[in-house]
Amino acid sequence: MGKMFARILKKNGMDVVIAGPRPEKGRKVAKELGVGFESDNKKAARTVDIIIITVPIRKTLDVIKEVAPALMDGQLIMDLTSVKKGPCEAMDKLANESVEVLGCHPVFGPMVKDFKGQNFVLCPLRAGRQASLVTSILKKEGAKIVECAPEEHDRAMGMVQGMTHFMLISAGMTARDMGFKLDDTKGFSSPVYQLVMDLIGRILGQDPKLYAEIQLNNPETKSVREAYLRAVERLDAIINKGDEGAFIEEMTKAAENFGDTKAALERTQKALKK
Repeated sequence: MGKMFARILKKNGMDVVIAGPRPEKGRKVAKELGVGFESDNKKAARTVDIIIITVPIRKTLDVIKEVAPALMDGQLIMDLTSVKKGPCEAMDKLANESVEVLGCHPVFGPMVKDFKGQNFVLCPLRAGRQASLVTSILKKEGAKIVECAPEEHDRAMGMVQGMTHFMLISAGMTARDMGFKLDDTKGFSSPVYQLVMDLIGRILGQDPKLYAEIQLNNPETKSVREAYLRAVERLDAIINKGDEGAFIEEMTKAAENFGDTKAALERTQKALKK
């Protein structure tokens, strides 16, 4: 994500410096991107207008604690983590009042090539000239921007990331526990089943540390997981009782809450035809 931001900012006429603790790797990446490199985070932060912290979630607060107190009037500090409350509170507390503070969550993975059509959640705690510049660049690059409070972001991500990742990873674990492999079921697969299996595989094929951090560091995922497990147990009990009426009632209510199921059907049909 840091590389992507470096390329986009450079493309938009900004001088970019990357910083990190490993000089050999840092210089190699800087050369690849055509940007500057500085091994000292605080030194790098003092030389620029906009400081973007893009490190693993578990290291984000440590880097904020290192950098934020050293910032000067008019600078902007922002982070790119998928959890917003903790980082935003730390940046707001540790940076002096004349430093701009912007929480940012690019809601997509590193396989995306540019920002066009991609969702960005912004949490502007102290927005000024630098935050406006960042926002304008994101819009120019075609990003879809939503602004909200850090708490609102984390609550939404508890469902968007917390539940979906939990559901898909647990489905993969179930297949493993049952001794099923994807190849064993291909001859029995409907197009929808194959699509679901691909979603499971997409998650399982990525960095497990990232997904662990999302589950462990967003406190809002706990209540979502608990609600999901209650729903699973309730549905299981209905099926075990053979209660068709209760099954239909639960599914109907879930569909009503979901909203536009017709549009979802159309979108999945398009995906299945590709």
